[in-house]
Amino acid sequence: MAKDHYKTLGIAKGADEKEIKTAYRRLARKYHPDVNPNDKASEAKFKEVSEAYEVLGDPEKRKLYDQYGDHWENAGRFTHTDFGGEEGFGGFGGGGGFGGGGFESIFENLFGGMRGGAAGGGFDHFDNAQPKDVEKAIEISLEDIDQGCKRTLTYQTMDASRTINGVASVPTTKKVEITIPAGIADGKKLRVPGKGQAGANGKAGDLYVVVRWAIHAMFKPVGESLEVEVAVPFTTAALGGEVKVPTLRSSVKMRIPEGTQSGQSFRLAGQGIAKLNGGRGDLMAKVKVTVPKPLSPEARALLEQLKNLEAVAA
Repeated sequence: MAKDHYKTLGIAKGADEKEIKTAYRRLARKYHPDVNPNDKASEAKFKEVSEAYEVLGDPEKRKLYDQYGDHWENAGRFTHTDFGGEEGFGGFGGGGGFGGGGFESIFENLFGGMRGGAAGGGFDHFDNAQPKDVEKAIEISLEDIDQGCKRTLTYQTMDASRTINGVASVPTTKKVEITIPAGIADGKKLRVPGKGQAGANGKAGDLYVVVRWAIHAMFKPVGESLEVEVAVPFTTAALGGEVKVPTLRSSVKMRIPEGTQSGQSFRLAGQGIAKLNGGRGDLMAKVKVTVPKPLSPEARALLEQLKNLEAVAA
């Protein structure tokens, strides 16, 4: 069944970049494994949402997807000049070739044949298959972005291979270890030379790995800072006191001034995520005032007294 990435993200086909990113962050946060531990359905949904964003979040991929649907990845391998030069597809027969069905029919015939070929491959019927760059996305947790890490990426390319019948496209599984530097920005690309799609000349293009920050159940990126919500008992908010604030590495203590309001934020310098060129960003602790539930009889009696005092003062 064809995938509808727009439906997956719950957006219209004409949605802009901001709408796409907002929808992705909302759904990724909802279905993230950290929020839904041991929930296979949520895990599957999270992967589906991430795949949709990988396509729609990239303008070039989105353009191909809008035109060719699920065949978009293969569409990029074929160009106008691959099929007979300046006159388009006339080389395949009258009316545009393949029965006059236009490029869409050519595309379906080509890739339909590939699917039916041995081992999933097929013949491209042209000898100028060139090396191609390949782009893949990898999702990294904020903890690993903060410290730096290594990841093994397994992916597939359709490598060109010369045969007695021409050039065959052969599905090839590749594996490469990626070094993720600490503090790399969300959406930054890492280049791995020679690990892309191979051409008929035996040379391969490059692999570009797009690093995406995984949605975190607790921390939210805000510019170069991180934001975390901190529960503060209403008594501490009213009288002042000290609370623990979680960080990506451990926790720190923070002084709450008397009369702190819910929604108020405090900046903890250098307690955020690592920066690529050294140092760390800030951590913004956003206060969420909490009220105990249920109240003990003693606490209720004291609050009633406070209520009466406030009424008299008013």
